[in-house]
Amino acid sequence: MDEPGREAKLLQWVQRQGGVSRRKAQELIEAGEVSIDGESVRDPFLVLTSGAIERLSLRGHPLSLEAPEPRVYRYHKPAGVLCSHDDPHYGNTVGRILRAEGFIGYNWGGRLDQDAEGLILLTNDGGLVHRLSHPRYQVEKTYRVSVDRLPRKPVMDRILSEMQGGIVDQGDALRILSGRVEGRPPYVRLALTEGKKHEIKRLFAHFDLAVVRLTRVQIGPIGLGRLAPGSIERLPEADEERLRRSIPANPSAPRPIEPAKKPLL
Repeated sequence: MDEPGREAKLLQWVQRQGGVSRRKAQELIEAGEVSIDGESVRDPFLVLTSGAIERLSLRGHPLSLEAPEPRVYRYHKPAGVLCSHDDPHYGNTVGRILRAEGFIGYNWGGRLDQDAEGLILLTNDGGLVHRLSHPRYQVEKTYRVSVDRLPRKPVMDRILSEMQGGIVDQGDALRILSGRVEGRPPYVRLALTEGKKHEIKRLFAHFDLAVVRLTRVQIGPIGLGRLAPGSIERLPEADEERLRRSIPANPSAPRPIEPAKKPLL
């Protein structure tokens, strides 16, 4: 794509030029959302040669045939915003907000539940989206968690220790890297690398604790800081470089977790 005559699959073109994940690129193509020179194409594995295309479009929006300048932005997702490009039943989505702000071809690395808030990283670099999102890359994400009640310190220490060792819930292995209680009023600060559906809520529910507020405060070396809810700002070049360096080039699979009985508190 960078030089004349280079070959690449259509999904690779859409992933890179549209700034979406590989899976999302494939879904968009198969849904008929991608056209080449005005004609819809549904084969994500169609091999195309650089220089042979005049116009590549995603949902009617032309994508540059030149390699985009990679950019990364911090976004403070407010509670109530859905991490989706489009939703037929709910209009308040990250995708809609990005389009309204002119972020065409951008995606986000790592989802947050609709009722959760905090840091999301936006980028037009599909490869970076994949590395931020896939659990094999072990990107550490840190959360501030408020629960409906906080057990006594010895009990809470045991709970956090068991979360570190890992639990199995509905066939899924759930585990944190670290956890501690801090702040006034007190909350739980957790770090983990997975991103399973409702993972933190399920971890606490295993110990009969309900999450009442969940805020992601850090992804890798990038913190939320004082960024106001709903605000978007570009990462300084040095921070973007730190982020890229922090993600391992050779990802590894997480260790398995042996099923454990639910403890009695």
